[in-house]
Amino acid sequence: MPASSFHFAHVTDVHINQEGDAWQTLGGEAPRLLQETFDQLNQIPDLDFVLITGDVLDHATHGELDAFMEVLQTLEKPWHFVPGNHDGFVHESNPFALRPAEVMQTIDPRLADFDPDANRAFWSREVLPGVQVIGLDSRVSNDWGGVISPPQLDWLRRELDSSSYQDCVIVAVHHPVHKLSPVNEREWWNKFILSNGRIVERLFDIYSNVQMVLSGHHHCNHITLRNHRMHMVTAALTGYPCSYRTIRMQPTSDGWHAQVETHTIADPDTLALAANLLLESKTARDFDALDPSAWVLFCEGSEKDQEFDGIIEGDMR
Repeated sequence: MPASSFHFAHVTDVHINQEGDAWQTLGGEAPRLLQETFDQLNQIPDLDFVLITGDVLDHATHGELDAFMEVLQTLEKPWHFVPGNHDGFVHESNPFALRPAEVMQTIDPRLADFDPDANRAFWSREVLPGVQVIGLDSRVSNDWGGVISPPQLDWLRRELDSSSYQDCVIVAVHHPVHKLSPVNEREWWNKFILSNGRIVERLFDIYSNVQMVLSGHHHCNHITLRNHRMHMVTAALTGYPCSYRTIRMQPTSDGWHAQVETHTIADPDTLALAANLLLESKTARDFDALDPSAWVLFCEGSEKDQEFDGIIEGDMR
């Protein structure tokens, strides 16, 4: 059956932390902001599903996981989850953290038949007639960088082959596939993107039905068209500008028409706190020593990074 129009949301990088602010996010406010997000999504009658692309926890403690699960149970829409590097730890510096397997299988029992350790919790599902969502696992053990391992790449190639009859394939992965800024060429900053992103992207290039790649991790809003495919990174829900996205997809004779809207969930006072966390961070000074506010603007994204309304075609790298 040919795919018809559909509507979905993208939420990422919640970073629930019961101890308070962490890594430039309002970790203590995270359950409230996530609840308000889900309340808004529940009110959208034609919303088909929600994609959550990882880092829902911060230190992967029992309390963080319990807080996330309590809010997740209020989401009345179908949802799909890919893990982030914060969603479970095996490291001596974090001895009380839940292991990745414990977190994955608690959040999403659909992963129970998989090995949910790093780079193994990947999946593929037909979410609507003619629409396939592929979830990749970009986690690396004991590190916050990202990669798609050779076994997962082989699986992805087979899955894209078997999904060639689908009209629209959407890929969800925590780490962005490509550089978002020249800063990603620098050490430390290169861990914000997949270390083998070029290989992954060349694989996507082979399949014209891969229409969209969704990511988080970089805590910024960014939209680009690359080889007739949209790559979209969404900012952290609890880090300035505290946003999530809704995306409408409509098939046309020229391809797929996408309408992307970015929604800020925070009130003005909370938004100001989130912006100040970015401005005063070491990351902001490292991003631009002369103008730390450049990091705040980068996370917010330009106008073209926040809204899109058009056919997914061309190249605006």
